[in-house]
Amino acid sequence: MRVAITGGSGFLGRALIARLCDGHAERIVTVTRDEQKRITLERDFGWHPGFRVYAGDVRDVARLRDVFQSCDTVVHGAARKIVSGNPDETEEMIHTNLLGTQNVAYAARYAGVNRVLFISSDKAVHPEAQPYGLSKALAERFVIAFNARAHARGL
Repeated sequence: MRVAITGGSGFLGRALIARLCDGHAERIVTVTRDEQKRITLERDFGWHPGFRVYAGDVRDVARLRDVFQSCDTVVHGAARKIVSGNPDETEEMIHTNLLGTQNVAYAARYAGVNRVLFISSDKAVHPEAQPYGLSKALAERFVIAFNARAHARGL
């Protein structure tokens, strides 16, 4: 198994990486835009011969295409979750949670990935409550529509 994980420095991402490192995964890659988190991930999981952490962001589709090469599965868990009182937060959530999800899907298709697993949130159930839930609900709808088109092509 060769897996790429977005959001690898988060709670779920780190748990998945640990599980894959202890299992039979041949390749485990993740991207982060935070240098300190990159160093921490390398320290914690660098013992696995197939583990790599790259500088990158779900906002950069070209970088994702490169990282996803030779992977058969992508687990997309990256998300901007913290909502402050800053009005720019809504725009940032759109760029990361919705457009980032589109980038992951398009990059996976381009790289020949067979399977993408999208991690959503319970906040998407009542999306009107706050921008995070709305961004995840829209991302869910995108993934469903994308799957209807990409499934016939093997993704």
